Amino acid sequence: MADYNYKSYVKENNLVVDTWEPPSVASIYDDILKFSDCTNVTVTNISVSGGKEDCIDAVRGSNYLFENLNLYPLNNGITIKGSIDGWHLKNILFSRKGEEYTVEIGQFDNYWYPGRPPTRNGIVENLRTISGDKVDIRVWDGEVPKVLGNQNVKITKIPKFIWYPYFLFRRWQINRNK
Repeated sequence: MADYNYKSYVKENNLVVDTWEPPSVASIYDDILKFSDCTNVTVTNISVSGGKEDCIDAVRGSNYLFENLNLYPLNNGITIKGSIDGWHLKNILFSRKGEEYTVEIGQFDNYWYPGRPPTRNGIVENLRTISGDKVDIRVWDGEVPKVLGNQNVKITKIPKFIWYPYFLFRRWQINRNK
């Protein structure tokens, strides 16, 4: 079943999101901001309440900058996946801790295949929670990001021997249902 997202951008180039009208009820959506196969994206100076899955979900593409954001996740704050090459999370305040991880890198996506390059060339800079807790970053099929500025992050790298069989199983499920 396809996700029900509030605002989706597909194959956009040189996109800037710096003003917007948030949904009146964010919790009815899977993701609030969804980016698919975009290039040169800047999202800056906005607040985003979380949907059932993410505040922001980006899959495929390159050169994403998420800067000066205030996020209120229900489940997860930001997901960066799909072999994205070049991403930067800068000056982000998580005003609420979601049920899951704050940031996920390289999680499974419907476009994954064995041998695909990982999500890579990422930077996290000055991420913080309003409570002062560490920002949890979980890395699956991705490179561990470079950490600049505020070091109050906890990075967990999921070993390949765990995520790879899981990804193969999920890929099999998708192909079986086609």
